[in-house]
Amino acid sequence: MSLTIKSYTHWQPLEEVIVGKVFTPDYFDFIENNNVRHQLGQLLDETNEDLDNLQKTIEKFGAVVRRPDLPNKAAFQRDQLVNKWAPMPPLTPRDWQITMGEKLLRVLEVTEMNSIMNEYDQLQPNSIINPHKHLHDPNHVMANAVASCIVRVGTDVFFDNSEWLTDAQMEWVRDNVLDSRYKIRRAQTNGHGDAVFAILKPGVILSTMHDADINYKETFPGWEVLKIWDASVFAAQAVGKFRYDNWDGRWYVQNQQPTQDFTTFVDTYLNKWTGFVKETVFDVNCLVLDEQHVIFSSYNKQVFEFCKQHHIEPIICEMRHKYFFDSGISCCTQDIRRRGELETYL
Repeated sequence: MSLTIKSYTHWQPLEEVIVGKVFTPDYFDFIENNNVRHQLGQLLDETNEDLDNLQKTIEKFGAVVRRPDLPNKAAFQRDQLVNKWAPMPPLTPRDWQITMGEKLLRVLEVTEMNSIMNEYDQLQPNSIINPHKHLHDPNHVMANAVASCIVRVGTDVFFDNSEWLTDAQMEWVRDNVLDSRYKIRRAQTNGHGDAVFAILKPGVILSTMHDADINYKETFPGWEVLKIWDASVFAAQAVGKFRYDNWDGRWYVQNQQPTQDFTTFVDTYLNKWTGFVKETVFDVNCLVLDEQHVIFSSYNKQVFEFCKQHHIEPIICEMRHKYFFDSGISCCTQDIRRRGELETYL
């Protein structure tokens, strides 16, 4: 039987993937301040342009790309005006869910994903594991878990034990999603694992300064590791895409100097959208299409030379506003199916 949901690693040839989406500017046409509305509209338009380009690039390599829905505009605007904050756009599926073998775990039930998930469930019954339904998780163990803290290496599955994914949540996944074929491994990084290290192919790893508690020599013996020491925003600063005026490290709009009105609006109403980009290394937040092709959001000489050494072609799909959403290519994608079988690499 041909499976719709099937992925054991982050590097086997990609066959189907979900790419995120942000709201269109008309969702915010109620904003009275023209400058704020214009700056936000430009940011949203450019982000959707970049996501559409990402989709087209992936499709050129033969993979199917699915996109989430957007909420009802009238309901969105009503809730926005009442609650005084905007809900997150369906931008980062990697944070909400992960394919683990022939199962798809939804650690967060995002409404805009439901139509796709229902379709998958019909095509491959009992493949969707949703802790928030059918009494899968009556004690709410999986509340606030983050899927990007899980990294698949065939029969070895790494869990980033931190505030984003606790020991109890790791054990819940082991007992309710995985089976006896898999071995659980802990990786202490105090953050989202896909922003700490990336496996480009067996034997080749990109890593960052956040990997202090990962012993690569012991865990990945013989594998070559390139460590990136600087957050990506400083590289952007060096080529003039970033201005440092009174910046606090949380978010930035590339090629713009946000007005004070816009800054106040973001910090008041969109504060759930932003992160702390001063510490993020977007170069590891990439999407592997296969062992010869990897998508990055920007150029990095050191990374691209490392790829060349290992016969990998780096492909740039710019994400102009990753510094605003604190989300790179990996965050904005979630692989559903990759060609290949379950193997042991370690």
